[in-house]
Amino acid sequence: MEYLKIMFLSMLPVTELRGAIPIGIAMDLNPIGVYIVSVLGSTLISIPLILTFRHILQYLRTKKKFQTLVGKIDKKIKSGIRRLKNVSVLGIILFVGVPLPTTGTWTASAIASILRMRIKDALIGVLLGNMLSGVIVSALSLHII
Repeated sequence: MEYLKIMFLSMLPVTELRGAIPIGIAMDLNPIGVYIVSVLGSTLISIPLILTFRHILQYLRTKKKFQTLVGKIDKKIKSGIRRLKNVSVLGIILFVGVPLPTTGTWTASAIASILRMRIKDALIGVLLGNMLSGVIVSALSLHII
């Protein structure tokens, strides 16, 4: 039951994986189990987030107030779409993998939606980024580094 709580914490935008792992280790849970459920929870939440952000962007495209802003974003993306497609997965991995504030799954899902990444590519990027970030946060929480 405690691992389920840690998984839920890793899905929340405030704690995400970066907060769930130290909390789980502080609760004296098995660090490997904490790592696994945190990565799993933080990655699984990205699928509904990407789909939700896509719908929000689509909704904003229909509203006059936001058409200018969304139009500028779309124009910028279309101009560099080939370049962005090639580096987008690696960018998501690095963005999520470096454990800094606001660089987690929620923000990466929004970025993936804006870049119109395929869900599969975005999910791979988020998963690998979460795995990298989880290793770093676990090592810091266990005072290894």
